[in-house]
Amino acid sequence: MQGEKSLRLSIVSFIIAIFSLAILIKLFYLQIFASSSFKKLAQKQHTYMLKLSGERGKILDSQGLVLAEDIPSYSLYALPGKIKDRKELAKKLAQILEEDYSEIFRRVSKDKPFVWIKRKLTKDAKEELTLLEEEGLGFIEELRRFYPQKNLASHILGIVNIDNKGLEGLELKFDEYLRPKEGRAMLLRDSRGKILPLYKELIPPRLGFNLVLNIDFQIQYFSQRFLEETIKETKAKVGEVLVLQPWTGKILALANFPDFDPNAPSGYPSSSLRNRVITDFYEPGSVFKIVTLLASLSEKPELLSKKFFCENGSYKIPGSILHDWKNFSELSFKDVFKNSSNIGVAKIANILGREVLYKYIKKLGFGEITGVDLPGEVKGIVKPLSRWSKTSSFIIPIGQEVAVTLIQLARAFSVIANGGYLIRPYVVDKIVDNKGVLIKKLYPQRKKVFPKEVIEKAKEILFKVVEEGTGKKAKVEGVKIAGKTGTSQKIDEKGGYSSSRYYASFVGFFPLEEPQYLIAVVIDEPKTYHYGGMVAAPLFKKIAEKIIEYKRLK
Repeated sequence: MQGEKSLRLSIVSFIIAIFSLAILIKLFYLQIFASSSFKKLAQKQHTYMLKLSGERGKILDSQGLVLAEDIPSYSLYALPGKIKDRKELAKKLAQILEEDYSEIFRRVSKDKPFVWIKRKLTKDAKEELTLLEEEGLGFIEELRRFYPQKNLASHILGIVNIDNKGLEGLELKFDEYLRPKEGRAMLLRDSRGKILPLYKELIPPRLGFNLVLNIDFQIQYFSQRFLEETIKETKAKVGEVLVLQPWTGKILALANFPDFDPNAPSGYPSSSLRNRVITDFYEPGSVFKIVTLLASLSEKPELLSKKFFCENGSYKIPGSILHDWKNFSELSFKDVFKNSSNIGVAKIANILGREVLYKYIKKLGFGEITGVDLPGEVKGIVKPLSRWSKTSSFIIPIGQEVAVTLIQLARAFSVIANGGYLIRPYVVDKIVDNKGVLIKKLYPQRKKVFPKEVIEKAKEILFKVVEEGTGKKAKVEGVKIAGKTGTSQKIDEKGGYSSSRYYASFVGFFPLEEPQYLIAVVIDEPKTYHYGGMVAAPLFKKIAEKIIEYKRLK
């Protein structure tokens, strides 16, 4: 009996000991290993983490004019559970917001505690909506991207999405610099979970960095204004203008028409948002003759004293017949380029040979991107020598069977304007913080590709093109200008070249002695005239005259 009692006591004591040990192990685990988790849980119950958004960096022109910045906006939300009459509210909201009634009704009818109705409204829209006095509506203040100059430089600036993330243009290319760094604030809660206006921890957001551009507001304005006028006057399809400093590569203006307002990009077709200056390529026509000009002056300078029979305007070549715009007979080397003779240039190019011609096409940067600091640049089309036909060596020199962008043409002409250097065009001058402290500086990049003596001869010939040849309508009184016209037939959808659809172009620079400005122009499908000398050269002149007046070059 006594033995059984002792056994029971031993068993009970053992169970109690095991149970106590388990409790001790649990307490040890909670104290040592799980304490951080409980601390976090307690902290979460007594604090609230608030994300703090900063301002996206500004974009400024070279004179400090604001082209893009963040401004306050008001985002409308709904609490569907608190809305009494959803149909009536949806009707009122649709009218004020100019949105589809069925879409708004769908949103306010959702079985959710919170839904967005429309984000980033103006102050005026907020005030009008507040008059509804609807308990189930509210606003959250957010920052909205704003472009105060509207359509001006829209293809350079680009656009952002609803969350201020860059989608196009500089907004995309430099998003990592423009985008702010998010901050946070840890707020305290009371025993009932109510948030108190007391900070336990505060890390303020870092503002985005500002971009300072090479773009000059006035030159950009002239370029866009006169481009639009030309497109409308000539009933053309689209057009492009690029203005840069040929010595540095700094882009002073870049314009496309049609353009768009980056404040409301959804109101425009996607084609209007395309930066054609860097994304669209075309067969350049006679402006491409500078390749043969520079190649012959470099490789066979003796041709400068030769004369060339231009077949009275019609020349049989392998697989085709080459025509001139005028029935020329014999022309000197200089007159071949001054009068833009297709036949004369083709003959000179074939004296050089296709290998030499290809070498100089590549030397001038065709068939590769320029490296401009904008997204979406294409490299155009330059066929390898292995794919040249018997016809190619006659028509590539006059700008057929090759495709270029306007920025590539401007870069190639800059070589003649700046004394023989191939430059990298660029838009952004520097990146600074909100106090003006330098974060990054962008510098000109260039390499020597032609000797000065070759360039001086080429400049003289291009000056004669404007003074006496096909570029007369680009002349500006009191300032010497050099340049080249271009007229090219567009490819017909059925094959061959169209007899009614053309590109008209002109690229020129000034003042001749020390060129400070280069302007490249192309007009797509003008209906009044189709020659570059009649359509593009006058546009060049209008922009050049304004720059000369603005910069007091006379």
